[in-house]
Amino acid sequence: MASKNLILDSLPTSEYEWLQPKLTEVELQQSDILYQAREQIRSVYFPTTCLLSLTNSTEMGEIVEIGVTSNEGLSGVTLLLGEDISPWRTEVQMSGRALKLKSEDFTTALDQFKTLRQRVAAFSYLKMVQLSQSALCDRFHSVEERLCRWLLVAQDHSKRSEFSLTREILAEMIGAGRPTVSLVTGTLQSAGLIRADRGKITILNREGMEDAACECYFVVKEALEQYLTQKIKL
Repeated sequence: MASKNLILDSLPTSEYEWLQPKLTEVELQQSDILYQAREQIRSVYFPTTCLLSLTNSTEMGEIVEIGVTSNEGLSGVTLLLGEDISPWRTEVQMSGRALKLKSEDFTTALDQFKTLRQRVAAFSYLKMVQLSQSALCDRFHSVEERLCRWLLVAQDHSKRSEFSLTREILAEMIGAGRPTVSLVTGTLQSAGLIRADRGKITILNREGMEDAACECYFVVKEALEQYLTQKIKL
């Protein structure tokens, strides 16, 4: 039976059968924290229907998102490097299910199984692209461009057009002020690109959103497509 996680479903039968009895399905809710930054990674999560957000924050509590993960990947990817301390906070952005695996079982599997190791390495490369492009985007692009990029990336990963999101959450994710985000969402709604209801945003015109987004979206989209078709060379 397919797990609905692309890494797990791409494994040879022998590798998946070793992992399967050690996997526990869990229901994750929006805003659940899987790990704080600089916290030990005790479990790895393979999303099946949820969306995870990787964030970092200042000492003053200002938060910005640096990447997202859905059913194409997993949390705790630094275990591949032998590092069990998370460099960022991982929280649930969209509620759903995931398969949970103890970190010691995951590291044992990485040591034993070549295909799993290759898949996690390819996913690690995808995260590097996201992280580097996020830094560039936050520095040089407008709030409107960043907001369009974020919504498009969220749609690509979640396969949804409607998101349960407040203005506060959006402001945190793109590193902008809430009043500015409210103004921009109003502009995008007036242009017919989105519908912004209380606590909910729906993408209405994807093509128009792509026109309004910065080039960072297309860099990240291409990396995701390469990863999904296993064109990334290991």
